[in-house]
Amino acid sequence: MSQSVPTWGDTPLTNPPTPQQLAQMQTHLDLVLLASECLISLDADMLLQAALDLDINTTLIENVQLWSKGDKTTREQPIHPLNVEQLRSLILIVCYINQQHQELIRRAVTLLEQMTAQNKDPAQTTLLGNYLENFKDFYSKKTDPLPLSPDQKVKLAFKLLIDLLFYSGDNSYDRLWLALLDYKSS
Repeated sequence: MSQSVPTWGDTPLTNPPTPQQLAQMQTHLDLVLLASECLISLDADMLLQAALDLDINTTLIENVQLWSKGDKTTREQPIHPLNVEQLRSLILIVCYINQQHQELIRRAVTLLEQMTAQNKDPAQTTLLGNYLENFKDFYSKKTDPLPLSPDQKVKLAFKLLIDLLFYSGDNSYDRLWLALLDYKSS
């Protein structure tokens, strides 16, 4: 069943990002994809189906490299940089998939909050333990954008998990776009 592509609401692009800023935005979106992949077992077929559901050109999916499939040698090959419209289309796809798995994302974030409030290690739960192990494994398969200590990887994994909650709800497309715009300006 085909669904129309959501509108961008109040997020017009008045100042297009530079190529360097666009690359930074793509890197951040890549990390959001990593978190989705680790929690909901996101795969290329899901990306393709979402593109079809949203009537988005499926050739964009060819430019997406999932973390679980990559390794340091393939990561060093040049990734085709996305243009603004491709980046926005990928945002639509990521948010669409996250919306379909909002219940799982919400359950994971609630569990993280509960474990943190009880001063317990969140990785001791099956859901969060699996997510964290996938995150560490997939992240290490690629050349790190920034070398991170094990503690920094855990913090990044849980921050991205919480971010997924925002990218799975109402206005998630606009929220992720604005987060990427904010990321490129920092």
